Formats: sequence, C-alpha cells, structure tokens
Amino acid sequence: MSIEDRHDIAERTFLMRDERSFRDRARADRQVGLWAATHLGLVEEAAEAYATAVMNAGVVASDGRGGFDKVAADLAGTSFHIEMIRTQYAIAMASLADHLFEGAPPRFAGLTAH
Repeated sequence: MSIEDRHDIAERTFLMRDERSFRDRARADRQVGLWAATHLGLVEEAAEAYATAVMNAGVVASDGRGGFDKVAADLAGTSFHIEMIRTQYAIAMASLADHLFEGAPPRFAGLTAH
C-alpha cells in the first residue's frame, strides 16, 4: 500500500466520521427539540415543527451549537436549568452511540458507549 493510498483512506475515514458526527448532532437536536416542545406546551404538528426548527438551527450554526442555543433561549423563561438541557443532549448523544453497537460483529457485541 502506497503513501497516497494511505492518505486517501485517512481522508475518506475523516470525511465519514465528520458526516456521521454532523448527522448525529442533527438527530440529537431533533430529539432534544421534541423533549423541549413538550415542556413548552407544544403537541403533535407544532412539536414536530419546533423540533425541525431546533435541528435547522443546529445545522446552520458554524459551531454546531445552534440547536442548543435555541432550546436554551426558548426555555429561559421556564423553571428548566441549562444543565437539564445539557443532560438531555448527553442522553440523546448516548442513545445514538448505543445504536452503533446494535447488530455489530461479535468482537463489538459486548461493548457499550459511555
């Protein structure tokens, strides 16, 4: 294997990880958006629309924190502390990581994401 082949493999691996990270953040934004919607009194279509708005806020933010910032701003007038929002994001990201190990080959079957 040549150095160019190794470079190409490393570059593709980086791009795949970056894309997966982007998708995971978008999924976490949506999941937390649905959680926040219930605490804002939104149901059904309004809750879905809010979750989509949170996800879109995360997508357009260059630092990836747009979804978090939107939820934090929207819940600022409630009794929810910012740490509760961070906890919801941690739960969302952990649940996404757990799905990576479902159906994994036997060498990964006993692993869990923490």
